Amino acid sequence: MKKMTRKKLIRRIFVSFSCVFLFFVLIFCELIMLSNASFRDFFTNERVSVLKDRPEGVTKDIVVDACGVKDSGGIKMLIENLIDGIGEKRPNWQFTVIASKGIIHPLHFKNKNARAIYIDYSASESLLLVRDFLNYISFGLFRDQISQLLFYDTIIFNKQSCNLFFDAYADFIINDFSSIPKISLVHDICYLDSYDNLRRLKSPIALKLARCSMGILTGLREQNTKKIVEFSKKILTVSNFSKKRIMEAYRVDNSFVKTIHIRLANRIAKEESKQFEQQTLDKFLLKTKKYLIYPSVVRPNKNHAGLLRAFIKYEENYPSSDLKLIIVGMIDRTDAETLKQIIEESCKNDNQYRRVKEKIIFTGYVSNKELGVLLSDALAMIFPSLYEGFGMPIIEAMSIGIPIICSNRASLPEVAGNAALLFDPYNIDEMASAINTISTDAKLREILIRRGQERLKYFSDRDSMIDEYIKEFEKYMSN
Repeated sequence: MKKMTRKKLIRRIFVSFSCVFLFFVLIFCELIMLSNASFRDFFTNERVSVLKDRPEGVTKDIVVDACGVKDSGGIKMLIENLIDGIGEKRPNWQFTVIASKGIIHPLHFKNKNARAIYIDYSASESLLLVRDFLNYISFGLFRDQISQLLFYDTIIFNKQSCNLFFDAYADFIINDFSSIPKISLVHDICYLDSYDNLRRLKSPIALKLARCSMGILTGLREQNTKKIVEFSKKILTVSNFSKKRIMEAYRVDNSFVKTIHIRLANRIAKEESKQFEQQTLDKFLLKTKKYLIYPSVVRPNKNHAGLLRAFIKYEENYPSSDLKLIIVGMIDRTDAETLKQIIEESCKNDNQYRRVKEKIIFTGYVSNKELGVLLSDALAMIFPSLYEGFGMPIIEAMSIGIPIICSNRASLPEVAGNAALLFDPYNIDEMASAINTISTDAKLREILIRRGQERLKYFSDRDSMIDEYIKEFEKYMSN
């Protein structure tokens, strides 16, 4: 028998020591898990419990994760309405909403039993990988504590601290607590479907770059959604389109995913003050019924580039038209430069560029009152999005009483029904033709407005939407 070399001996000792060390670490973590405590209980005296100072009369505590909400869009509005609406019907329920300090406009609740806690939340790929690695080496035995340690800082979640965990924006961010009943709201799987649609990009270089960057991100997010599905008692979503895609992509059955349409059509109201109305129009150099409106922040799936090309195509065909296009929503400097470049490249000469420059207006962020004016005085709303889980602006336009022309993709036909003129958002000529049709056919505009008012009856039923959420919450929350 050959004599063991010193190097081999040292290696064996190291491996043995590592195995013993890991064993004791796992035992320690298991004890933490069984005690329903967090790692931070062992290393700090600071404790922030969801149940701390529970008001008298409160019988149920619900934690809502809203960390993914960064702007003032439809998801933020839905969360605020849900919590206020449930508070009206279940005054003995308390809500603790976790939000990111990076949110642009803080959450606002009328519900006296609702509070928001703002934390420094990072959903970076590196932390997600660290979490997954730690879960892997520990066989997933203490995933609650790992998620809490990496993402939620000093807030303590366990069976004693809340009855239900509601993930209101289950997307890239994950909270895979296994000891607490969890319901997740998955608005869409845009990241997965958008990757499938990359073949439509015309530039080979852009396609390669997009595939490279999106491929990595898509892989991480797909794994994340699988975990959301695995650790949720129920998946809620906002359209039958999204439900179908979730079932297909993650092979879950019909009973596991429930559609609850967003029924908050009356969020935007017409402005009664004629003076404010005129001030708003003057601010953006607009005239009543002489412009199309697209209310949307700039994101790839929102198809601003396609809309600009289509409007320039329309302007090229009808240069004498005085119709303008206004794009309402936040826009950063980089996006502004990109869209400006698209406008320049799409114009055939300097004369057309000067005309178009006067007709395309970016308003930036506007208040709800200003948005009410801009919507109600528009000739029509155009919504060219490539992908939407729902599409709130569609029902907001119906509530204001203006006609709609919109994309025929994803959930938009489901929401718009027969109350919109549909077009293929990838077909610039078809979109330009739709702009011409809506601007010249007054009878069609009247028909679309009338049909929109009919569909509005369903999408205005906030009480029924709240009741559906309450029913799902009561079904799965712990005692």
